[in-house]
Amino acid sequence: MSLPVSSPPPGVLAGLRILDLSTIVAGPAASMILADLGADVIKVERPITGEDARAMGPHRGAWGAYFTALNRGKRSIGLDITKPEGREAVLRIAETCDVFLENFRGGKAAKLGLDEAAVRARKPDIIYASLSGYGPTGPDYSRPGYDAILQARTGIMSITGSGDGVPVRAGVSVLDMGTGIWMALGIVAAQLERQRTGQGQRVDASLFQTGVMFMAYHLLYRQFAGVDPTPQGSRHTAFAPYGAYCASDGAIMIGISSDKAFARLCKALGKPKWATDARFRANTDRVRNTPELDRAINDVLCHHDVEHWSAVLDEYDVANDPVQTPTQVIADRQVVALEQLSAVELAGEAAALLPRLPLGLSATPPAIQGPPPMVGEHTRAILREAGYGEPEIESLIASGACGPG
Repeated sequence: MSLPVSSPPPGVLAGLRILDLSTIVAGPAASMILADLGADVIKVERPITGEDARAMGPHRGAWGAYFTALNRGKRSIGLDITKPEGREAVLRIAETCDVFLENFRGGKAAKLGLDEAAVRARKPDIIYASLSGYGPTGPDYSRPGYDAILQARTGIMSITGSGDGVPVRAGVSVLDMGTGIWMALGIVAAQLERQRTGQGQRVDASLFQTGVMFMAYHLLYRQFAGVDPTPQGSRHTAFAPYGAYCASDGAIMIGISSDKAFARLCKALGKPKWATDARFRANTDRVRNTPELDRAINDVLCHHDVEHWSAVLDEYDVANDPVQTPTQVIADRQVVALEQLSAVELAGEAAALLPRLPLGLSATPPAIQGPPPMVGEHTRAILREAGYGEPEIESLIASGACGPG
């Protein structure tokens, strides 16, 4: 594992300033990416209690797992945006920023007076980034949208799981994280255009659109095959064998994408005649006879453990990997070699290992810029940067519109 980040090098986005009003996962994931790339991210939170993700467990002391994972390297200001003084502070700070990021439900930004028109009136060239559940227009734009809900709506749950019970969602927040990635990409693209023309623009991303995009192959499957795809478990509709198989002590994932690879698998399993068996000779044959082939493979693998079979399959150049738990992933040899986890200090608690961005830049590498902030930790400094004097700051704190920092 790599050592705690002390003084990371300036990132490629150094100098970019982002005012982040987003909460929970998708929006904070977008701003986390930008922070790791060097941007100054100002996180607006409720005074005292902070944003909702702080309460989402499990916890290490005061630090919730969701918040800790997605808010490293940001600065926090406590503002009550339901109060006029709090909203005015947001707009004054926006005047000093390049990007305004929010994930309000459709229509709420306008009700608060923090919509694109209001923010752009104070900062004409700002990039206004809006992340939502269902998109900026359409009959459902104001509906509440969460990852699992949108996995259902976009069809992801219809193809996930074994198909022998209630539909299940993907085990990670694929739409939240995926939408955060799209939003970060959109903001970087808008900033590039802003540097060229001096003009800002609106950036939209939504969980719904991300889900439809992720379903691309399966939507085409429906159009080409004429039927809806069904849940395959760990299997695949286009390849066989492809899935998780049972060794004597656990599961191993095997993926075969060509007839040549299947021939290598047959040799590795001591069954070279399978490669010429009429049931399994070509991929189309294997897909048609997947249940029979799977039973045959499991009958061989059950006699040895995962470590044995992984070594044998590697020897024959067959794509495979063990099905690992988080405990195993943390200690994985490749994770260690890539220094993919960085130790980040948490105020008052032991450090946590956080994944670095899965992105390499040879000249300006991304890096975790620091620990997640305490609620309102940087309130006074951020207000001073926006032009507030000490009497104004004390007045804001006294009014309850601003938390002490």
